[in-house]
Amino acid sequence: MAEENSSIVSLLKYPVTVFSILIALVIAKYTLGLSFGAVAAVGPGGVTFVQDAKAEIADLAGRLNGALAAIEELKKQTAPQGTSSPQAQTAIFAATQTVSDQTAQLAKLTSDQAAGGKQKGFIWIGDYKAGWSNVKLGNPATGQPITEPPGKLLPGTEYNLLGNMVVRDGLPSNDADYFRGRKSLGVLPRGMKVRLVRAPTPIDREFAVQYWVEVEVP
Repeated sequence: MAEENSSIVSLLKYPVTVFSILIALVIAKYTLGLSFGAVAAVGPGGVTFVQDAKAEIADLAGRLNGALAAIEELKKQTAPQGTSSPQAQTAIFAATQTVSDQTAQLAKLTSDQAAGGKQKGFIWIGDYKAGWSNVKLGNPATGQPITEPPGKLLPGTEYNLLGNMVVRDGLPSNDADYFRGRKSLGVLPRGMKVRLVRAPTPIDREFAVQYWVEVEVP
């Protein structure tokens, strides 16, 4: 009985976190048509979801980030029908592939929920043209962003992530759907060490040559 009372008291310490998440999920379900699956547990740390829900949350957060970046860009345009600059398109895209620290903790991809028991999938690692921009891989020894060209990034090499990266279930196709055509698996958080499974693949999006690579957590 004492343990039960302790659990209840512990849970009541965090009502804002728990119920704000639940309300947000209800709104997302009925206004955006998203399904988050079952809730695995509710506790002092918040709400724990099954992996499908985590993937949906990560994908939704990335898309919302991109939408907000696009809105900010529209505010800056002087011409109502002006075309976004390459820099603006790059910033909007980057916002769709990274999430906040709070979302990263909520939607973190874990080994017991990943396919085959491995934290593994495809992530965007930056744009390259005579040098990296928006690079998301860091040197494990120094913590500094990588500088070597994509051809020098070899399978089996380990790096640290410089952002909370949304993980996809495959390499995106270079078409209108692009990353939206690949399922989100969850998030690999900033600072996590990852190993390259294969060499990075360039995708020319006209405004930038974006590099994607399959990674796994050692």
